[in-house]
Amino acid sequence: MEEKFDRESGEGISPNDSSNNVYSSDFSPVPGRRLRPGTMLIALVAFVSALLGALIVAFVVPYLYGSSPANVYGNSRVMPVNSKEIIKVDKGSVSPVTAVAKKLQPSIVNIRIKQSMKDIAHPDVIGGAGSGIIFSSDGYIVTNNHVISDAKDIFVTIGTEDVKGRVVATDKDTDIAVIKVDRTGLPAAEFGSTRKLQVGELAVAIGSPFGFEHTVTSGIVSALNRTVSMPDEDSNQVRTYTNLIQTDAPINPGNSGGALSDAQGKVIGMNTLIMSTSGVTEGVGFAIPAETVVSVAKQLIEKGTASHPYMGILGQNADNGVVAGKGSEIKKGAVVVEVVKGSPADKAGIKAQDLIVALDDTPVESMDEVIADVRQKKVGDKIKITYLRGDQQNTTELTLIEKPKS
Repeated sequence: MEEKFDRESGEGISPNDSSNNVYSSDFSPVPGRRLRPGTMLIALVAFVSALLGALIVAFVVPYLYGSSPANVYGNSRVMPVNSKEIIKVDKGSVSPVTAVAKKLQPSIVNIRIKQSMKDIAHPDVIGGAGSGIIFSSDGYIVTNNHVISDAKDIFVTIGTEDVKGRVVATDKDTDIAVIKVDRTGLPAAEFGSTRKLQVGELAVAIGSPFGFEHTVTSGIVSALNRTVSMPDEDSNQVRTYTNLIQTDAPINPGNSGGALSDAQGKVIGMNTLIMSTSGVTEGVGFAIPAETVVSVAKQLIEKGTASHPYMGILGQNADNGVVAGKGSEIKKGAVVVEVVKGSPADKAGIKAQDLIVALDDTPVESMDEVIADVRQKKVGDKIKITYLRGDQQNTTELTLIEKPKS
């Protein structure tokens, strides 16, 4: 982000400032008269004495009363560097970040896992550390799927106590998992909403970067509704995460599964990804919105699985490939690369090389937008698709089904 420096108003010399005015002497010569040397000396002494007296009154007297000239004379303005105003904090009050930390820290846990390795000499090792959010007081904790992936044993630090946890269920599509510890009366986090969230609002991240528990960092909400695609090491496929919150609150390895909070200490997201060339924070982090976390977690607890609507196509952004029969002016939309046989898209007549340009009469500019729009629907919803085949525009309708497990 570009940092702008605002010059404070009132700095420098004002054109109306008395120090910038030119004063004439009350003892200037009068035409036709000459002043005697003694008179001139008396006048000079009087002028110098008056000037010294004024300086003493202006700059010395205020200090005798524990003040300063800047506080006495309202024309001067003393400001902190790079600050636009002096913020007064009442005694006993705390900053918003401090208040969030006090409220939310007890609800954030540290997670460590033991993994089974193929190396016979070292069959079991402690894997990476991550974070989790206490979802309910009876021991359910929500975290990222990638935090507990391939875990043989899970260890959860709640406060100062280490307890063993077990996996309840996971959802790779959203990178959300629920684990359970045998404890009751836990301080469950309060989940908020992102529906009225605005770019620029305070964002506070709490987690265990590099294993340092209950680390608090702060920043702002940098953007909303981000879509990020990244390779899945387990399936060798590209997974797309939609509707993410972007923040510049420092997020590092180990923050995954921790909370992103608003100024009221409500969880607005679960920290999941960072965009980095070095592997550590560069001010571009992403969190799964609270609505998705709560919805998926409840489904995993109640049913052991999460529902995902499915139309049955593989595609790419229009500007990432050549579309047969399309003119060079066609640069926006989703190019259908493959249609799954027997899927809703197949039954609706969609074919490879079709260019999807709108869903429910709302234009789409990329495959990411198609994925994001479909994920906002529910299984059983109907969706209208507008697409180009060659130079002809067509429309069709399909009914979304539950995504197959395979």
